[in-house]
Amino acid sequence: MSSFSLTKGNVPELLLTELRKNEMVETFDGCIIDVEPISSIIYHEYWNKIRIEASRIKGNNYEQGLAIQKALATDLTIKKLDSILIYSEKEVYWLLYKRTFENRKHTDGYLSRIKELAFSNNNAYAFDYLKKYYSSEYSEELENYLKNDFPKAKFQTENEIFYLHSFIETLLEIKNEEFKKIAIHKLRTEYVWKSRKGWFYTTLKKHGIEL
Repeated sequence: MSSFSLTKGNVPELLLTELRKNEMVETFDGCIIDVEPISSIIYHEYWNKIRIEASRIKGNNYEQGLAIQKALATDLTIKKLDSILIYSEKEVYWLLYKRTFENRKHTDGYLSRIKELAFSNNNAYAFDYLKKYYSSEYSEELENYLKNDFPKAKFQTENEIFYLHSFIETLLEIKNEEFKKIAIHKLRTEYVWKSRKGWFYTTLKKHGIEL
C-alpha cells in the first residue's frame, strides 16, 4: 500500500493511529471486492514483508517455513504490533487477533490480558492460544468455559461470527458427545451464523453432522 511508509520506526505508530480511527477501505483481489480495516492492511503489509524476506533463504519448503516462523516469532516490530493488538481497548479485526496469537508464544506477562480476551470477551483465538500453550495449567478454566460460559455467550458482530465458528470447530474436534451436543444446540438456537452458513455447513459435514 504505497500511501504508507512501512519502515521499522513508524509501523507501530501507524497501527495505533488507525486502530483509533477504525476506518475501513475497499480492497480488490482480482474481481473480488472486500472491505477491510486500514489497520489490517498496515499490519499485513509488514507481516508479509517479514515473511517474504525470511523465505529467501536457500533451502526446501520445510526449511523456508521454519525461517518464516522464526522471523515472525523474533522480529521486534512484529512483537510491538502484536502487543498493541492484544492490549487494544477497541475490538480488533478478527484476522489480526488470529495472526497475533499464531506468531509466537508470548511472555507470561500477557497472560492476564489473554485470559480476559478468551473468557470475558469470547475471543476464540485467545482461547485457542491458551489451549495450545497452557492446556494443562488452565484445563479446568478451558473446560468450564466450553461447558458453562460458551452456551450463554452472545455472538452478533462479524468478528463474533468468526469466533463462533472457531469454538464450534473446537467443540467438535474434541470428539466428546457432550461437547458435540453443546455445539449443535448453539447453532440451533442462534441464527447470526447463517449469514455465513456455507462455511459452517462445511465444518458440520466434515464431522458427519446435519442440523
